[in-house]
Amino acid sequence: MSKELIRISLTEFMNFVNKSGSAKATVVSNAKNKRDEDYAHFKDYWLPLRNKIKNVHKKKGSHDDLKEVIKEINQERRENYLKTVNGYCSFWKKQNIEWFNPPKKTWIDGDVRIELNPELGLQIKDKLYVVKLHTTANNNIDKRHADLILNLMEEELRSKVAGDEIIFAVLDVKRGKLFENKNKDVSLFPLLKGEARSFETIWKSI
Repeated sequence: MSKELIRISLTEFMNFVNKSGSAKATVVSNAKNKRDEDYAHFKDYWLPLRNKIKNVHKKKGSHDDLKEVIKEINQERRENYLKTVNGYCSFWKKQNIEWFNPPKKTWIDGDVRIELNPELGLQIKDKLYVVKLHTTANNNIDKRHADLILNLMEEELRSKVAGDEIIFAVLDVKRGKLFENKNKDVSLFPLLKGEARSFETIWKSI
């Protein structure tokens, strides 16, 4: 009998970690139902923006090049996109940014599979950053939430990069706020492993 592999996004997993009580079960149930029903047709609201940011930096483009994405999406998304693009530009400012390819890995714990795909590899002045983009219209990310993602990236992706100078970071795109793991902290990783096992247990029980 083959094992049931549970493939979830990092966003879904972090939503689970940050909930308590019955809300955790709701997150799992929603994730499972999405796959059972129409996950193959699921549309990622922010995918055009993330792709545009990557392509602009790869081609050494400008703020104006990035803002073109607003014209390329449906009218109902444009207000949210405008706020988020402006937030990214406030982070970017007039800094000269060089691109490098960020590392990727599938984190496996038990039967849970989570793709760790930070979108950006950026050299800003003399610092190298591997950046996960937090894109949302309504909710800001706080340091506690960012630290969970950063611990997971540090533990799982550090071996995928050359040297210790690279800093793993999470960018709250709408606010242009960067959270950095300067101290290479992994103290929260045991908690994340426990949460992954809990996610698996709930998934298999519903």
